Amino acid sequence: MTLEQFQDVQAHLIRIAITASVAFGVIVWDYFIQLQSELALYRAKDKNIWKAPATWWFIVLRYSGIIAALPGLFFTAAQSDFCQVPVSASAAGAVLTVASSGAIFWYRVRALWNGSIIVSSVTGFFYVTMIACWIAVSTQFRGDTGPHTPFLSNCQLHPVAPWAPMSYGSSVAFDTCVLVFTLAKFHGSFNTSKSGVGRQVYNDNLLYFFLTTAANITVLSIQAQPDSKFDFIKPAAVPFSTLMTVTMGTRVFLNLRLFNQRQQQSQVTGNALPLVAHGQYCNPTNSGSSDPVGQPMVFNSGMKEYGQYGEAHDASFDRSSSKKAPVGIL
Repeated sequence: MTLEQFQDVQAHLIRIAITASVAFGVIVWDYFIQLQSELALYRAKDKNIWKAPATWWFIVLRYSGIIAALPGLFFTAAQSDFCQVPVSASAAGAVLTVASSGAIFWYRVRALWNGSIIVSSVTGFFYVTMIACWIAVSTQFRGDTGPHTPFLSNCQLHPVAPWAPMSYGSSVAFDTCVLVFTLAKFHGSFNTSKSGVGRQVYNDNLLYFFLTTAANITVLSIQAQPDSKFDFIKPAAVPFSTLMTVTMGTRVFLNLRLFNQRQQQSQVTGNALPLVAHGQYCNPTNSGSSDPVGQPMVFNSGMKEYGQYGEAHDASFDRSSSKKAPVGIL
């Protein structure tokens, strides 16, 4: 590498380092913003939420984003004698971020469709494919330790394989699948328009799904560029994909938890809309009623009611009335 080429590389590394630093700063800032909600989850008296896989995936997502972003500072903005270590750590964090966020989305869509086998299988197929693609691509990241430089990093990253954009392509396919199923479920939904809280939860989650999809499409369009002039732009786009995946994934989970808490507070005043649940986490010792047309069971665990996989559901009917209105699953 000539001196001119080295100076050109350093100029590009400045931009990449700034991008990585900004993305990491936002991820940490968002971590502290959501810290109280995470601590409230730990203090929850109802231990059934820890039987829900989505709860554990939420914990993984909270910290995998930091694992993915922090090492990026070492191989873009700091001197290092072990460049391959932060590169591998960042790749592992990215895989965990995608896996945990995708799992939360999968559980969400499955609950929306009342445990539909077809929806669960189709979404699950895209999820497994996405994880396989990300693992395959993550094994291709390599970094060498170069001579020490006056500033920034001395790490030299190897060009990635030409098929590396398939990781973002699989994410776009999965996100699109989730978005389509969400829109299809609530297109013209009666209960979405009747319940103000339910409509807000649905709109928020739809926004989170849409932003995640849009971010991955943007990164994919950059990563798929064959022109060599984009080689130094591609690494700069990756941190923002991680940022959007972490922030949107945690909000999908916390948004539903907030809905549950509001429902529980309303129950104290006697004006609550009951929550409906189905699946393996229903408490069989509680009094419940099975709808004659096969709708989910309504159950009460103390003063708390949780939907499947720790998620909240909204049923628009009056407890005092024997005539039930249509039940909607958020």
